[in-house]
Amino acid sequence: FVVANDSDAKRAYMLVHQLRRLNNPASFLTCVDAQFWPVLNRGEGVTTDASRAEEGIFDRVLCDVPCSGDGTARKNPGVWRHWGPLGALGLHPLQLSIALNGARLTKVGGYVCYSTCSMNPIENEAVVAELLRLAGGGLELVDR
Repeated sequence: FVVANDSDAKRAYMLVHQLRRLNNPASFLTCVDAQFWPVLNRGEGVTTDASRAEEGIFDRVLCDVPCSGDGTARKNPGVWRHWGPLGALGLHPLQLSIALNGARLTKVGGYVCYSTCSMNPIENEAVVAELLRLAGGGLELVDR
């Protein structure tokens, strides 16, 4: 069973068409901000109340977060027109928030994969380091 999410409606629409083409009945698509993707309630409905929420509902979570895109400069040289050294600093809190929510949604023993198309350590290693620090031993960095 695959649950996909994209906060951009146009990209979500394209994903729906790709999923239809695959004819996979075990897929579900949402279009919400990944920082606040809701967890299932222990009972009925959906909740954002952490005390009533059942956390850890997915075996694997891929967090392909928004980024500066500087890693795509070879195929997209126009990225440099909008790039600035402070861009990564502005994206870091959003990337960390999405990664934290992804970790919260992952079952114990499951895997979280953090992904960007950036080469900037502020968007990559710094986010992962802070995620591990905030998890306080609840997450482990593995090379798979």
